[in-house]
Amino acid sequence: MASEAMSPKRMIAHCDLLPDLLQQLLESDSYTHLIVCATKSEFLVHLAAAIRKQRADPEPVARHDLLTKTIGLLARSSNITVAFCPTLESLRAHIAVLGATADSSGFHDRQLVSVLDMVALHGTTSEFSAQGLSRTFASFVEATYKAGMDLRLYECENALDPSNPIWGRRVWDMNIPLLNGSVRMRGDETNWGARGIPVKRVAERWFEFDACHSTG
Repeated sequence: MASEAMSPKRMIAHCDLLPDLLQQLLESDSYTHLIVCATKSEFLVHLAAAIRKQRADPEPVARHDLLTKTIGLLARSSNITVAFCPTLESLRAHIAVLGATADSSGFHDRQLVSVLDMVALHGTTSEFSAQGLSRTFASFVEATYKAGMDLRLYECENALDPSNPIWGRRVWDMNIPLLNGSVRMRGDETNWGARGIPVKRVAERWFEFDACHSTG
């Protein structure tokens, strides 16, 4: 029982917009490795768009430090490191050195790896499939397990294009082909020229979805 309690946790977490995620990380006591599946400039553009959207929202929202301060908050946080991985190749290369990253941090309590928009990164490649996602999921799980690190995945809404189906919580309901490079049916982003499977079903092999995460 004790060994189970100490086993690394793997979770699909939920934050609709990027500022919500960053505020959550800033308030956490965990030493966090944030891996952003985009370039730094793309990340900042999406953050700015999400902040503008929250400011324009007529509904009352919690005030974020990020609405009045800059991304420098993350850089100044002694508990957060940030890596930008805009391609699958760079992401998988970073996965390979996660153990060394944990060892060099000097932080000996349980560490957390938070990955932003990993599924969306696959969505523009030929590896947006059960085969491609499974390869990346498995690599992350193996690397974090060996390093004794918790793992949490986030897919935030694209504030520049809120209806984009490969961003945010709706991506978990998308059907994807079983194998890389399958032919997509013309005119339909969710049907394929081969038998498909929901992204969520692929992810559930390795991850639990948090209680507030609902799809559909």
